[in-house]
Amino acid sequence: MISADPPAGAAPAPAVAAESVRTEVGNIPAIEGLRGVAVLWVMAFHFVVVRDGKFDDAFIAFLKGWPALAVFVRNGYLGVDLFFLITGFLLTLPWFRHADAGLPAPDWRTFYARRARRILPAYYVQLVFLFFVALPLLFPRLWVQSTPMVVGNLGAHATFLHYTNPLTSASMTVNGALWTLAIEMQYYVLVPLVAPLFVRWPWRSLVGAILVAAGWRWLADHHMDWLVAAYLRMVAHAGVTEAGIRHLLGTQLPAWAVHFALGILAGRAWMLRRNKVIVGIGRWLPVGVAVASVLALYAILRNGTSFLGQIGWVAFPVVLAVGFAAIVSWPSDLLAKPAASWPLSTMGRISYSAYLYHLPLLLLFNAFVPSVTGGIAAILWVAIVVLVSAASFQLVEMRYLSRADPREAPVKTSPAG
Repeated sequence: MISADPPAGAAPAPAVAAESVRTEVGNIPAIEGLRGVAVLWVMAFHFVVVRDGKFDDAFIAFLKGWPALAVFVRNGYLGVDLFFLITGFLLTLPWFRHADAGLPAPDWRTFYARRARRILPAYYVQLVFLFFVALPLLFPRLWVQSTPMVVGNLGAHATFLHYTNPLTSASMTVNGALWTLAIEMQYYVLVPLVAPLFVRWPWRSLVGAILVAAGWRWLADHHMDWLVAAYLRMVAHAGVTEAGIRHLLGTQLPAWAVHFALGILAGRAWMLRRNKVIVGIGRWLPVGVAVASVLALYAILRNGTSFLGQIGWVAFPVVLAVGFAAIVSWPSDLLAKPAASWPLSTMGRISYSAYLYHLPLLLLFNAFVPSVTGGIAAILWVAIVVLVSAASFQLVEMRYLSRADPREAPVKTSPAG
C-alpha cells in the first residue's frame, strides 16, 4: 500500500520544493518492511476467510492448533489500519522538512501529479484484469445479463467513487479489498490542506482528527437516517441490511482521520529523532514497547473493547501506532534491522501490486485448481501473487515513476531488489 514511494538511497537529498518523500528525507528501511508485514497480514486474513470450511487446507488446520496466532490472522483486516498509519507517516514528511528548513511548502500540483503517477497506472491495469479477465472467468454471463451494473461499477472504480454506495462498494464481490484505494485517493486530495495544520499545530490537529473520526462514526451508527433510507431503496433487490449500510457509512474517509493523524505524528517523531541512535541497554526499551503493544492488541482482540463504550474502535489505531512508532520512530537497531530484513522489504516493495491482485487471484485459484489442497495451496497461491506483483511492479509501477524522475528507481539492496 499501497501509497508510498519506492525505496531510496540512504542519504536525503537537499530540500527542493515539490520533491518526493524519498528525495526529501532519504530512505526509511523499516517502513518498507512494515509494508510487507501489512500486506502479508491482509493476505493471510483473506486466505482464511475465503477458504475456511470449503477446502481441506493445512494452513487453516494449523491455525486451529495455535489459537493465539489464529486471533491475529483472523483479524488481519487490521493490516489496512497499518497501511493507513504508513500513509500518514510518509506523505506529510516533506511539509515538516520544508518547515524545518525555512522553505515554502511543497507545491500541491506536483504532489498530486506524483501521487497520480504512483497509484494510477498499476491500478488501471488491475481494473482491466478485474473487469475483463477475472470477472468473465468467475461469472461468465454477468457482462451479458447485467451490463448496466457492470459498466456502472467500472465507471465508479475508474473514478475511485466505488466506495460511495453499496452497489459498487464490494467491487463485484471479486476484489473487495479495493475499497481502501478509494479512501487513500480521497485522503491524497486533502494532504496539502491537512499537512500545514499538523506542521503548525500537531497536537491540536490530532485532537481535531479524533473529534472528526468519533463524530463521523457516531453519526453513521445513530443518525444519517435519510441517507440510510436512500441507500436501502437503491439496493432493495439485493437484500442489503441497514446494518450493512451503516457499516459502509462508518468506514468512509472521516472515520480514518485518527489513523492518518497518528501516522503523521509518528513521522514527525522520526524526523526529530532520526539522527539520535540509542545505544547500550536503552536499545531494549523500544523492544519492550513494541512487545507490549502486540500483547495489548492480542488482549483487545480476545476480550473486546466494550470497556471503552462508543469509542472502543480507537483502541486499535492507538495500540498499532504505539508499536509502529517504537519500530520506526525510536531508532533501536534491535527493531529496525528485523523490520528492514530482506524478505519483508522485498515484499514491501511489491506490496501495492500484491494488495491489488491477491484477492481476485485467490478466487481464481479456488475456482480453477480446487484439487490443490493441503499445505501446498497457501504456498502456491502466495508464489502466484508474488510473481504477478513483481511483474506489475517492474513493468508498470517503476516504468511510470522512472520516466518522470530517474531518481525514483529504487536502489538495489539485494539480488531481487
